[in-house]
Amino acid sequence: MRAIALSNNFLLTAIASSFLCWLASLHPNLLALVQTIFALKLIVTASAWLLDDFIVRVLKIDLLELRGRLIASTIASLIGLGVILCRA
Repeated sequence: MRAIALSNNFLLTAIASSFLCWLASLHPNLLALVQTIFALKLIVTASAWLLDDFIVRVLKIDLLELRGRLIASTIASLIGLGVILCRA
């Protein structure tokens, strides 16, 4: 069941990231918005990696599950960045 949830998280992030990057390729103002969203995501992800022990205690989840979700989210965002680079 956890593998299904992890793969759903990955697919949702990859689809959303790719869609945002496709929108960013359509208009310069949208590009600035998507760049801001990705910068915020980078800050949140970096904070989550640095504070992973605290997050595990607060949310009462397994450390491997948190790291798996962080890895899946990071890879999915890289797919979205690949889309924006290919469209540019």
